[in-house]
Amino acid sequence: MIVRILSTQQTKLVQLKKIHIPTKKIIYSTLSLCVGYYAYDSYIRTSLEIISHPDAGNKYDKLSQMKYVPTFYLPHRLLQLIYCTRVEPPIQIQFERQIFKLQDGGQLALDWVNKDSPTQKPLILITHGLTGGSDSNYIKDAAQRLKQLGYQVVCFNQRGVAKCSLATSRYHFHGCTKDLEEVIDYLHENNQGRQIIGVGFSIGANLMLKYAGQQGKNCKIDRIISIANPYNLLTCSHNILKFSNWVYDMSITKNFKWLLSQHQHSLKELEPTKGISIEKGLKAKNTWEFDEYITRRLFDFKSPTELYEYIGCENVIHNVQVPTLCIHSKDDPIVPEKIIPQDKLLSNKYITLLTTNRGSHVEWLTGIKPRRWIMDLIINYLDSI
Repeated sequence: MIVRILSTQQTKLVQLKKIHIPTKKIIYSTLSLCVGYYAYDSYIRTSLEIISHPDAGNKYDKLSQMKYVPTFYLPHRLLQLIYCTRVEPPIQIQFERQIFKLQDGGQLALDWVNKDSPTQKPLILITHGLTGGSDSNYIKDAAQRLKQLGYQVVCFNQRGVAKCSLATSRYHFHGCTKDLEEVIDYLHENNQGRQIIGVGFSIGANLMLKYAGQQGKNCKIDRIISIANPYNLLTCSHNILKFSNWVYDMSITKNFKWLLSQHQHSLKELEPTKGISIEKGLKAKNTWEFDEYITRRLFDFKSPTELYEYIGCENVIHNVQVPTLCIHSKDDPIVPEKIIPQDKLLSNKYITLLTTNRGSHVEWLTGIKPRRWIMDLIINYLDSI
């Protein structure tokens, strides 16, 4: 073995040179790539994807020509949520309210536009999402746009929603179709033979599809437009409880607690019999906690898991026997593309699935002055049938 001893001068010559990493350049390049890809995905990949069963009789040539381009300063789903919940001014529309008495003594509100206007167009029945009824802007926008085209529109509000008082201590339950069935039976009897078309948003779409699946051939809705349907509430709950979705969970929980605060005196008598805790419900940190303290106990479920498994429509999709258009955005934070049950949907010849790259949950904002593109799509669909 030969050992070579380097002199001090030689040591200095072989010292490693300090490597210079162009940090700013790398950061700027990475950001540019990200922004470029996002712009491409938002503003270039704007076509709709429409998939249906091979034996489906419905053709959507008019819809396939449409494109969704988000508002250029609201391309991200979180920005669209912030705009809709914090910036957008309330839409002004005059509803005619009907208090609908239910068979068990309860009541709910039906809000109409063009109620007494003579028309041969189909009656449009709208069902709302988790956190708001006909007082929500997306419901008011839908009703207003359809009203301008001469449609008669009725908005179904769950018990206690949209400033309708509870007539009994029974709270609204998004997993039970009985109230909706009573309303549909009433509309069917008083509709003078016209078609009834259901337009459901989020959990309201789930409720409507669950009704159709349970009824099968006896369904009294002639056609359904299902928007941002969660299908499986347990899967959606796990998704929304992720840290990346905390802002959405927080927003929903806040609305749950606000609605509970409006009816706490009517529900107070159920604390000893049902085991609910209104105090804990009003302090719930997330949707799971709220459903643990309030919802699952009100309706006699052992856990939120059991509650969510019951609510979803996924297990009755196969029995839907009316033409149904299911609309989703691939960047939906609550119902992301990976949890849409595509195989079950597309195995049913009555169901067509339409997706966009962007759009968030029920927003789909477009234009310099943001407006809801989803209504352009719905109106085109109604014109094509």
